[in-house]
Amino acid sequence: MLGLDEIVRVTAPWHHLFDRSRPVEMATVGTHVLSMLVAGGLAIAHDRGTLRASGRSELIRSHHLDELHAVHRPVIVALAVCMISGIALFASDVATYAFSPTFWIKLALIAFLLANALVMQSGERTLSFAAAGGAATAAWTRIRASSVVSVTLWASIVLISIVLSLEK
Repeated sequence: MLGLDEIVRVTAPWHHLFDRSRPVEMATVGTHVLSMLVAGGLAIAHDRGTLRASGRSELIRSHHLDELHAVHRPVIVALAVCMISGIALFASDVATYAFSPTFWIKLALIAFLLANALVMQSGERTLSFAAAGGAATAAWTRIRASSVVSVTLWASIVLISIVLSLEK
């Protein structure tokens, strides 16, 4: 396993390029922020839709479930871009971020967000097999709770990202 000194050494060329090139820094930060905006924006919009659809007719809930399935791919792509740009940002100053509690809190929030997405997808799968009855009611309750958690986590990630950017 690589030690911190080795990681700093391996990432040194990127660190020097990032520090000396404003366009590289702007492109990396811009990609990170834009991909977070796209992923979070789509997720929050659909979380809002989930909260609205959960108390509606079966037809509306069914349509919303189709929309949830359709939005997963663009959210995952945007999250992947966000994670890659986040790794690039981490590599730009490993020595600082490795010891930043704010950075590790952000990573923990992202891990919770990903775990929450799995809970939501589990509820969606249940709904695709159980159109009505107790299982469907429980699944909608789980998806609804997951939507509230998702909005809270996205807001927390944005706020902690702002704090992290001010620390540097």
